[in-house]
Amino acid sequence: MAIVEHRHFGRAAKALNTTQPGLSRSIAALEQNLGTTLFSRAHRQIELTAAGELLAREARELLAHAALAERMMRDTARGARGNVRFGTRSTARFTLVPPAIRRLRRLHPHFSVTVADPSQVPELERVRNGELDLTVLRGPMQADAGLLRARLRSDPMVVALPERHPFVERRVIDPRDLAGEPFVELACHESHGYKELARGVCARAGFVPHVVQEAATVDTLALCVSAGMGVALMHDAHQEIPIAGIVYRPIRPSAPPVELNAIWRGNDENPVIAPFVQCLAAAASSRAPE
Repeated sequence: MAIVEHRHFGRAAKALNTTQPGLSRSIAALEQNLGTTLFSRAHRQIELTAAGELLAREARELLAHAALAERMMRDTARGARGNVRFGTRSTARFTLVPPAIRRLRRLHPHFSVTVADPSQVPELERVRNGELDLTVLRGPMQADAGLLRARLRSDPMVVALPERHPFVERRVIDPRDLAGEPFVELACHESHGYKELARGVCARAGFVPHVVQEAATVDTLALCVSAGMGVALMHDAHQEIPIAGIVYRPIRPSAPPVELNAIWRGNDENPVIAPFVQCLAAAASSRAPE
């Protein structure tokens, strides 16, 4: 999905306010075919409905993946060679990166990956300044004029509990029951929207979390929960970081999922990016052969 958004739906909304009956008929036909309203026309203001927002988001992602596939086929036909510099602090690196690199080496032996060590410099900044060509981050992300993204996977938001917490006996947790609990959460400048997703769960449950510890990474977040410092709202990371002393439980009502995204510069012509993103996506969906 592109962070540089394709504005097709925005232009369509403006067009509905002008004299473009053809476009209006096309949108009406699409709405009828889908069985839902995509645009709200109340008070002469044209806005996307919730269904329209969902369709726009999925359409942008399809366009981004189509562009990646086209670029990969073009580079393959040219017999291009190259290297991609990749780095991430995401916990997904332990289960995602090795199979993705193995897949890339098998399918494209003329391409290679240089894996950079985690750094105190935020990954997005390292991509922007050219230190990295590609990174993987979790969170909904904010629009960025210079970067593109492709969603690799979406994971449900759950509650992480110390293994001796009384709520461990429950199969499902109501977020309202967490109101009196000490919380561990990601620092705002490190969260890429991850923290906001967790705070949204608390807000809908009617409380502001009592935060006793902030963490720079999800690894540290899980460590703090395991140590009994508090609970955390996060994705289920037990396969990525099998830390003892922590238990994950689903929450109901459910929250928006936590997206895992590949991020790269929009103007980067590196021929390795497109096929490596495809390999990351295959690994993320557990379809990548060993």
